[in-house]
Amino acid sequence: MNLSLLGKKLLQFPVLFVCGIVLPLLVILLIMRGPKVAQYDAEMDKLEREWTNIQTNIERSTGLREDIDLLEAGLEEIQGRLMRVEEVAVNHEFFYAMERQTGIILRQFSQGSATLGQDLPMGGEGMRNFSSIPYNFVMEGTLEQILTFIELLDRQPYIVRLDSLNISRPAETTQSGEHLLSGRLRCHVLAAKHE
Repeated sequence: MNLSLLGKKLLQFPVLFVCGIVLPLLVILLIMRGPKVAQYDAEMDKLEREWTNIQTNIERSTGLREDIDLLEAGLEEIQGRLMRVEEVAVNHEFFYAMERQTGIILRQFSQGSATLGQDLPMGGEGMRNFSSIPYNFVMEGTLEQILTFIELLDRQPYIVRLDSLNISRPAETTQSGEHLLSGRLRCHVLAAKHE
């Protein structure tokens, strides 16, 4: 049989050709593609969820650069307010300058060893990025001078936590007639992380 004869028969019986050859081929292709359609539907659902997440992230990231800049500026400000454990002379001069400003007399002054904050109520996890330097003072001055010293300590750029203040009156008065008080102060100053 040649092709021209086949073409004439095909034109003579088109419905039979479609029903006998084309339809079974289409049914076989449809059956074979059934699992692929389910797989493509599942992948389409997954891609739609990913696309929704991407759109949500894009919407939420609006202004993110400005927020990051603000956080970095805040971090720089905090870093500028931290004492350095190794700068002992600078740390001592900070307190002696306050002594001169307020007129009190520091009788005893000591800087303890830096800790990771385990002796503070917030505990180690709250201080994992910082150290804490304990300071002990024994000072002498009038009540006004001692209170001025504490107020000045509170207004300093360093982050200071006062632990205790005990004020007592000495048995004798000074030659000028002033009643000097003796004060014992313990505080902690937040410092840069020190291992």
